[in-house]
Amino acid sequence: MSRLPHVCGLCLLLRLWQFLALAPFRTGGPMGARCQRWVTLMAVLRWLLLASMAPFVLWKSAAMYEATNVRHSRVFKTIALATMTGDVCISLALLANHLLKRRQLANLVNDLARLHRRRRLGWWSTLFLWLKLLLSLYDLLCSVPFLTGAGARLPWSQLLAYGVQLYFQHVASVYGNGIFGGTLLMLECYTHLEREETNLAGLLRREDRWLRLVRRFVRVFQLGIFLLVLGSFVNIMVNIYAFMSYYVSLHGVPLTISNNCLVLAIQLYAVILAAHLCQVRSAELRTTCLQLEYVPEGLSQEQAMASTPFPVLTPTGNAKFRILGVCNLDNSFWLFLVSYAMNFIVVILQTSFEHINHGEI
Repeated sequence: MSRLPHVCGLCLLLRLWQFLALAPFRTGGPMGARCQRWVTLMAVLRWLLLASMAPFVLWKSAAMYEATNVRHSRVFKTIALATMTGDVCISLALLANHLLKRRQLANLVNDLARLHRRRRLGWWSTLFLWLKLLLSLYDLLCSVPFLTGAGARLPWSQLLAYGVQLYFQHVASVYGNGIFGGTLLMLECYTHLEREETNLAGLLRREDRWLRLVRRFVRVFQLGIFLLVLGSFVNIMVNIYAFMSYYVSLHGVPLTISNNCLVLAIQLYAVILAAHLCQVRSAELRTTCLQLEYVPEGLSQEQAMASTPFPVLTPTGNAKFRILGVCNLDNSFWLFLVSYAMNFIVVILQTSFEHINHGEI
């Protein structure tokens, strides 16, 4: 597999995490990622400033729709305000969680960096990572037409609030890209582990180390992943509701709402799919070890047969992306989300068309 040592995107993601205060520590040097008091103090002050500005941002963002010449329905304004409130709360929770777990996060980043030096992302993983980065950039650039069209009519306070709102929105997006990139790196290692390691005992030892790394990865990020999945799914639901309300009332197709819903769905499914594939690779490695019938070192085949009818030493367990004991990120979970969304769409359509038949819309 060809390697792309300088454009894999993981280094760029780490810099973005530091810029957005998702990684409140210093990197570089022989010690790698390390926590320092002044960096932590700056991150705390930034979080306090953002938390104090949150009510102002929401207030000005709500007033921003009144300042434009576009007529928005009450449903659209309510959904937009609820979505912005969710983005602000989730971003503040992510930043606070990383502040509290900064030492665990720094140690995990160091382990992932050492893993990355031994196994860089291949062509396909790099392509998928950059596609996701460009998708987040597209989501951010979607605000440019609004700024060019209505920005001149808005006061500076509302423009400031809109900029801070974009920051909150991009924090969650960059966080999701980081989770996706880290999962791709572990998936790459699982993919190449079996073909690189010919000694089965060494294979099991490396698999056990990577399994512990996966568990630490899930333990450190499980609250953030839960908030990311919950926030993305709720945003998708409210965008679907706004889409249906707009279509039923005006019989049109709102491209902004549909594009936003599509981007959120792709980003959410990308994280779930990467976690699912990582678990699949781990299970395949366990099956391979079972088929090879590994006998521990120092124990002959006859001794193993005498001590147990099934002389096989298997890996300690499979990688599981179980989040807060609530859900497991795999395809079954994604199908549950899709089925719930489809039921939601059917209920909204039935209610809306019934209102049309009675002349209420």
